[in-house]
Amino acid sequence: MQRLAAALGLLCGIASEAVCQTFEIKGLHVEKGGIDIDLDNAAFFGGTTNRSGHEQKINYGVTNWWRLTAAVDWENPVGGNPRATNLGIENIFVLRPMQQKQDFGLGAFLALEPSIHDTSTNAFVFGPIFTLRWDNITWTFNPFLEQTFGRNREPGIAFDYAWQAKYELREGLAVGVEGYGLVENLGDSPRLAGQQHRIGPVLYTEVELAAHFKIAPSVGVLFGLTPATPDVALRINMDIHLH
Repeated sequence: MQRLAAALGLLCGIASEAVCQTFEIKGLHVEKGGIDIDLDNAAFFGGTTNRSGHEQKINYGVTNWWRLTAAVDWENPVGGNPRATNLGIENIFVLRPMQQKQDFGLGAFLALEPSIHDTSTNAFVFGPIFTLRWDNITWTFNPFLEQTFGRNREPGIAFDYAWQAKYELREGLAVGVEGYGLVENLGDSPRLAGQQHRIGPVLYTEVELAAHFKIAPSVGVLFGLTPATPDVALRINMDIHLH
């Protein structure tokens, strides 16, 4: 537990000095009684009003098909001070678990993100989770819809997607490619140049430090594909697994 506290202190300290959007793929691994701590971090370079973004989450497996998450989001605007912007209550429901090396899974994601800063807004996010596995290759797709409400709300419903193609080299080590995108107001969406889309390589690792204590750091570089997207985003996530 001392090592866990040290890891939390280090990354929470980083988060307090930075934040905006972070990058994470929602998967279908849910275990009853399982506790996970996620520390997601992103730094942005070129064409952005935020230097970095962070999200800190605690996940709990209520059952083998329902995971409940509490989260807090931070942002670090250029020329401003770091600030917490939103809380989050997330749910993942596993509708079809994957049980074989060649299988597909289906789930549902549902989240409420209330605003806690006068520059942010409330949001409701929902959508399916698709996963396809073929031996050492796993593909996951998160096509989510987002509706904002209350202060600073945006008109219409936004399409917020993420996907991942991952190849497991050996136990505890994998490489992959991730893509993320945001299309605002589907009823009157901006042209491609005004949308946000990015893609890039990611390295995934997992290390067992003690019984019932694993860490899974992952690092990636995401490149903007449109003028509205920051040129480069450095994605550094740390997952801490307690079982």
